[in-house]
Amino acid sequence: MDANRGRRTDRRRRATALAPRQAGAEAELQARRYLQAQGLEFLAANYRCRYGELDLIMRDRACLVFVEVRSRRSARAGHPEATLTARKIRCLTRAARRFIGENPGFGGMMLRLDVVGILTCGPQAGIRWIRNAVQFDGR
Repeated sequence: MDANRGRRTDRRRRATALAPRQAGAEAELQARRYLQAQGLEFLAANYRCRYGELDLIMRDRACLVFVEVRSRRSARAGHPEATLTARKIRCLTRAARRFIGENPGFGGMMLRLDVVGILTCGPQAGIRWIRNAVQFDGR
């Protein structure tokens, strides 16, 4: 009997561990569609390197745009885009530099790091896009 309870608990843990990933993937897809509707061209998603992950990589005319997507169910504890820490910003800029190093064809483009905040519930639900949220020169 105890062994069965343990298995059920493990299944519950796995299910709850997947929920944030699924929510993140849905938020990234929603952000991607929103940015494409605003005229940006999608280039890549979920670029990973040892410095971290870039959620979306887009092109806005002659500008290469690295996009961090943040989502929350409510704004009770603040807007999602406000959750970006200095450590996360360092990781994002390092990952962006790595991406440019691995893809020299983008080296001559202007660079931008944007944040898309998504609130999924409540009266403030919606998408907030902050262009050039982080000053970034690619060096």
